[in-house]
Amino acid sequence: MSAHYQINQVLSTGLLRSAIFDDLIRRVVAAAPENAVVTKSFRPRRGADVFHYHRPNLERRLRTPSVVTVHHDLREVEPWLDIRSFLPRYREATVVHCLNKTQQALLAEHGIHQTRVIPHGIDRRVLPLPTAPRRLAQPRLRLGLFSRRYARGVKGEALFEALLDQLDPERISFLLVGEERWRDAALARSKGFEAEAFERPPYNLMAELIGAIDGLLVLSQHEGGPASLPEALGSGVPVFCTPAGMCPDFVKDGENGLMLRGDARSDGMRLMALLDGNGTGYGKLAQRAFDGAMGIASWEDVMKQWFTMYFDSII
Repeated sequence: MSAHYQINQVLSTGLLRSAIFDDLIRRVVAAAPENAVVTKSFRPRRGADVFHYHRPNLERRLRTPSVVTVHHDLREVEPWLDIRSFLPRYREATVVHCLNKTQQALLAEHGIHQTRVIPHGIDRRVLPLPTAPRRLAQPRLRLGLFSRRYARGVKGEALFEALLDQLDPERISFLLVGEERWRDAALARSKGFEAEAFERPPYNLMAELIGAIDGLLVLSQHEGGPASLPEALGSGVPVFCTPAGMCPDFVKDGENGLMLRGDARSDGMRLMALLDGNGTGYGKLAQRAFDGAMGIASWEDVMKQWFTMYFDSII
């Protein structure tokens, strides 16, 4: 392709701000090849060659050719995320970009097959490849939970609270990252756990934060991502997760992490068992996570897939 193409990132409203969308669009702009120009606007920009919608439910009709990204869990029960609000626009789209195979399968059930799965990536400038498998350097298994806290409990807040009664504070500690996570840290400390919380750390500290944990907890009921999943596995950190969002696509139970059931008692027993035999169980997971770290796509690789998706939609 020798011509120049305009890729219009459409936000559909100026009333809502999204740090996730801002970060993604910055990455698209930075990764644009010589034959592409990326623009951002609230309304579709006339003359663009491709329109990438991030909130298609706010549109009455999509311009053509169009790409829409499914940023959320299509099984969400909140009214503003009801799948029925999105389906008309998904059906109009030239390509529906899914973050995981669960989204793709659910859309297929509704007769939408023009889908492409491209998950989030890892920023190798901030999170380089690990040089050795993780080893427990302290008597406690340090679990990290990297997500904003939601009052409606969508990120597994109730499960986290229940888990605290099933884990041994002499052998488990926590590092919590995200808005309002200080509340969970305070609760954990009240039950005897060591717990640190960071509200809004700058992204360039992510390597230090991920380097300080032995495993990533993902306790969500609903997820589109999470973005922390490839960041952890790409850093050789095992992931202990519920089967939400991208988790089933990345985590193999008993290999590079644990697939939790959402039952605090059984999940707590599995986490504690990792410390048996001087951490033999944990060591096996850490080795597998290390072995697979190179296979996690970088953001550069992900953005190349995005531009292939754009150009394919033009043709």
